[in-house]
Amino acid sequence: MKTLFLALVIAFSFYKYSCGQIICILCYDQNDSISTGVNNLLVNGSFESNTCNPNYFGSSFCPNSIFYSCDISSWTCTGGGIDTYSCMFTNFFSTIADGLQAAYFGSNYCLACSSTPDDTSCLINVDCTVSGVPAGYPLAGPTYGGATGLSLEQTVTGLIVGNTYVLEFWAGGENYGGYPHKGLFAVDVGFGDTLLRCSPTSAGAIGSVYIIEFIAAYSSQTIKFTNWGHICNDCTELILDNVRLYTLAELSPDVTACAAQTSSFAASDSVVCEKFCTSFFDSSNNNPTSWEWQFPGGNPSSSTDQNPASICYATPGTYDVTLITTNANGSDTLTLPDYITVNPTPPFPAITQVGYTLTSSPASSYQWQLNAADIPGATNQSYTVLQSGTYTVVIGDSNGCVNSASKDVLITGIDVVNGDAGITIYPNPSSGSITIEFSGATVTGDASIEVRNAIGQQVYSIEEKNVNRKFKKEIDLNKFSTGVYIIKLKTSDKFFQQKILITK
Repeated sequence: MKTLFLALVIAFSFYKYSCGQIICILCYDQNDSISTGVNNLLVNGSFESNTCNPNYFGSSFCPNSIFYSCDISSWTCTGGGIDTYSCMFTNFFSTIADGLQAAYFGSNYCLACSSTPDDTSCLINVDCTVSGVPAGYPLAGPTYGGATGLSLEQTVTGLIVGNTYVLEFWAGGENYGGYPHKGLFAVDVGFGDTLLRCSPTSAGAIGSVYIIEFIAAYSSQTIKFTNWGHICNDCTELILDNVRLYTLAELSPDVTACAAQTSSFAASDSVVCEKFCTSFFDSSNNNPTSWEWQFPGGNPSSSTDQNPASICYATPGTYDVTLITTNANGSDTLTLPDYITVNPTPPFPAITQVGYTLTSSPASSYQWQLNAADIPGATNQSYTVLQSGTYTVVIGDSNGCVNSASKDVLITGIDVVNGDAGITIYPNPSSGSITIEFSGATVTGDASIEVRNAIGQQVYSIEEKNVNRKFKKEIDLNKFSTGVYIIKLKTSDKFFQQKILITK
């Protein structure tokens, strides 16, 4: 199989507040999967579970579109606009890498490099990736998402921080209507957008399989794909299929380890965070015998270890790296000026508490923790606690550097609904209608009732006045899809919750 790659030869060793990293990106001109028999940590990675009418532009999975009429199970469509026509395709319009359907990111035309239509002069192909796009671009039309574009995303939980994971997916593009040239899209595994290309794939054509190896920074990370539209009048748009996330141990042995694929002493990811350590690996024919590392104040530190593991940067700034190599003609020196950029650690976040809701001071990303463990899906600025314990938040800035609150919040007095709490929620499972009944619970006064889906989004809420032990309330959830939901009841001094399963 044909292999192209972008190899990042900088390797990191992490302290407690790791920002993670992409190790390398590989791409293959094929439709078949790279690895087989893997445990996919993503759900519905081939998009087969959906309620869409395939090959019909009036059946969009984007809620912001006037054509919105369906959903892709376990995936969330964000961005786009009222005219977005994202939909599901079969092999009538495209090659399908896995199953019977693939997701088409229909978003009309966009500006890739400047305000001039069809201007693609800024695009620089770097092995599997693309660079050179100026800030604010690509830029879709205002009714198609603007600079935000159209995205499909899914948050995966249960990752082990510091472990390496593999994201594998197939990318193609529609070729009906005259779009014979490659398109442009982005993937974000938690560290910002990486721009990639997609080829037109009429039925039977060959697309691209991408592999992105990355080190997890959090136990919960969001995988997101974004398209802005046709970057030129005959460039295709993204069709996505067979998205899989699995551990490095499951990667096919036919794929050579990333570090062994480097061909020169260079790296495009040399930005780290304060108090981080870094080391280099060179697999070229430079045959290095020693390294010099530039430290604050201009004082270099030399090491004869080819892969030093304890070169740490405690102060923000920009630093040089010098490589001394030996070959048949003697010694050569290669200096990489301003090679390491060390960004400062963001300030400690502050946590405010109103009732059972905790709110962090503003940041670029959030991860709430209970008793020092990440809470799956708790990645918003505010979090409503579900049980007693010690809470904190880890925040990230725009550079991917992180910090946690200097003072934790202790929450007590939260009861969970059970058989003897005097509160009954039935039936469970339910076909859509549930009843909440107080029969002996020591609850009086006003109460609020919330229903949240499995990823924590509020889908229903109501305020009830002057409840007592004879309170009984029926809630109709028929309009919601099947799955697990959480019923939460709050009073001035009590908090109850229970999971229910909605079936159809």
